[in-house]
Amino acid sequence: MTEQPEPKPAALVKELSGRVGKYEIVRPIGKGAMGMVYLAHDTVLERDVALKVMVAQIADDPELIQRFSREAKAVAKMTHPNVVTVFDLGTHTDGSPYIAMELLKGQDLQKAMRTPPPMTLERKVSIMVQVLAGLAHAHQAGIVHRDIKPANIFINQDGTVKIMDFGVARLTTASMTGTGNIVGTADYMSPEQVKGAKVDGRSDIFSVGCMLYELLAGRRPFHSDNLMAIFYKITHEEVNYDLLPPGPEHEALLPVLKKALAKSLDDRYQTAYDFAVALREYLKAWSTSASAQHVLEELIDLEPPPSSPPQPLTDAAGATLVPADERELPSATMDLGRPARRTQAPTVRPGTGTVKGAGPTVVAGTQTPTVLTPTARRGPATRVAPTAVRREPAPSGGSPVLYIVLGAMGVALLVAGGYIYLNRQGAKTAEGSLPATTLISAPATTVPPTTIAAATPVPPTTAPPPTFGKAVGKGASAMKAAQAAFARNDYGQAMAQAQKALAEDPADRQAKSLVENALNGQKAEARFASAESALRQGQFERAMSEAEAGRSLAAWDPRGPSLVAQVQRQQQAAQQAQVADQQRKQAAALQNEVNGLLGQADTALAGQKYDAAIGLYDEVLKRDPQNPRAAQGRTGAITARAVAQAASGAGGHVSAGKSFVSAKTSAQSVETRSGGAVPEGFEETPGVNARKGSQAAELPGKILFDIDPQAVKPGENYTVKVYLLNEGNAPIQVREMLVNTRINGRGVTAPVPAQAKDVAPQQKALLMSSRDIWKEDVTAWSMEVTVRTVRGETYKNQVSWK
Repeated sequence: MTEQPEPKPAALVKELSGRVGKYEIVRPIGKGAMGMVYLAHDTVLERDVALKVMVAQIADDPELIQRFSREAKAVAKMTHPNVVTVFDLGTHTDGSPYIAMELLKGQDLQKAMRTPPPMTLERKVSIMVQVLAGLAHAHQAGIVHRDIKPANIFINQDGTVKIMDFGVARLTTASMTGTGNIVGTADYMSPEQVKGAKVDGRSDIFSVGCMLYELLAGRRPFHSDNLMAIFYKITHEEVNYDLLPPGPEHEALLPVLKKALAKSLDDRYQTAYDFAVALREYLKAWSTSASAQHVLEELIDLEPPPSSPPQPLTDAAGATLVPADERELPSATMDLGRPARRTQAPTVRPGTGTVKGAGPTVVAGTQTPTVLTPTARRGPATRVAPTAVRREPAPSGGSPVLYIVLGAMGVALLVAGGYIYLNRQGAKTAEGSLPATTLISAPATTVPPTTIAAATPVPPTTAPPPTFGKAVGKGASAMKAAQAAFARNDYGQAMAQAQKALAEDPADRQAKSLVENALNGQKAEARFASAESALRQGQFERAMSEAEAGRSLAAWDPRGPSLVAQVQRQQQAAQQAQVADQQRKQAAALQNEVNGLLGQADTALAGQKYDAAIGLYDEVLKRDPQNPRAAQGRTGAITARAVAQAASGAGGHVSAGKSFVSAKTSAQSVETRSGGAVPEGFEETPGVNARKGSQAAELPGKILFDIDPQAVKPGENYTVKVYLLNEGNAPIQVREMLVNTRINGRGVTAPVPAQAKDVAPQQKALLMSSRDIWKEDVTAWSMEVTVRTVRGETYKNQVSWK
């Protein structure tokens, strides 16, 4: 469990003496890469403070100084028992910015983890709850810490926890490139920080999860001797949870820890409040010591607001926090309670300093103020939602955190390239390299959202509590105490007092009844505890079974209906999450399928396989009717096919420099036969003669050809379809059809049954359809079709590949 070695700051950080502003420096108490911390005395207010003086080089960047001042003011307005109080900020004569903070007595968490005796599990969890309480307050004010680590968590001598260095992380991050120093410890960075993506409050939540893991396992979750390896582990590898100590108390904490360390922002706790509540509920269920219970009593109210939780804060890397008093900028509000209309930018005003057990912290705005009160042991507290003002996220244009940190190593480009390579290696799919993908807007085959029916509300109680008669006789005093204990659901005390009454009067029926009910109450409590344990593990059926069993044992106990309702709510939420996950997977699968089809279609279009490309684009549009790439590609393929057809001439199809050319249909009837020939079939019929010198009227039939695909290549299938078009006013009855297909000069004429025997007037009928493979050695190809009708008409036409 070693820290990343800090660079030697001697060239940048020099020790000061004398006076800085109104502060008389007493002695240095800490040194870091970005400055020094001194014990100093406020000569005006006559108090000791911790004075943090940053390096003078920061003064060379006016924008950085302005940002530092702005954020320091915002931090100074925060008043919370778990956030170090900022008293003042200013600039030294050499340009070094400084911050005056409350002087803390104790040690930071990094040292506390190494100092014997080891902390108990309850103590470790309670420290994290206090950290999250402070972060929740900061996030509500629009401030993200960005450098949560044990060295920035201070434990006072009285056990209270303070978060230090708010606002400094942004300053140090922006100035790292210029100083060449690595600020902070990489082990606690979130995946989005490593990738240089947008950072919000959920990044701090991941860092707290890293600290919790280190407290439990005794080592950091992603530690390695190589900085690049740490970044890879944070973004790609899962934490080894097998290193956690065995036992049911650690197993119960595992789901909370896994959710905090989720690499996906959507799978992580969305607010520090959610994370804190989960840990506090764990403490309620598993704490056994009086000190842990005392910690619970002192925690700031974390009861959920009546409305749904707010959307997470969004803060682009490099964006600047805007305090509420800068009225010239447009403001955005973040309301953690019920949505409220605002007519002007709210002002966040500093409240009075909060001392443990003192009055509440009030954060005032244009609407009802937020009052955070210490949690009482019984009775829910009232919580009004606070507001925060921040600038809308700007597009990230600065250097990502990854590149900044690596720049300090002197090989930024080389290592950054290595990281990009690792990142791309992890992102590869089995599809291989495909053309640029198009996001699906509204897939037609996407499963519609599933609506899960709301759970049936459970009545507050299912039965009135049992009643007992007036206590009389020898055991009256004990019986009164038993009834009072039973009324407050203290079944153990009730049973003990009732047994005392029975010792005085063994025939006391009221005492016997109370003992029986108290025993059932104790059994119900065990069932309720089992239900809560199952609920924490996500075992909803067992949790419901245990809760219902407890209700049947103690129908009067309000914990039964409350647990049943809680199980129903969480089960419904889990089902909704499962449905959402299924929909995400289906959408991803559909996206991959569409991208594959688009890639094939683009390839077909590039190879002039227009019909194949059009068919593939049609398949995409079946799945995603609004896909712009498929619509544009289909239009382009149709246009290209038309151009190819026009280039080959009317009726022709381009293929490897040659085209299919259809001739005109020749028609012949009995009236046009030479030499006075008698119509076929009437040679032996008396009285039937040919009229010489007559002219035949134009016959109504025409033979048409359709060949597909239009661009024929060796090895491809091709289809020839033959139609008979009837342009007359009477039906044409087909008697026989002869087909002569010649390839490279060789062929044979053979009769082929016509698929259609009757062709109606003004209609076209399919006579035959032939499918074959175009051979590579074909140099000449033709097909001649002869159709003879019942009326003695003969139609003939041919198509050739020339």
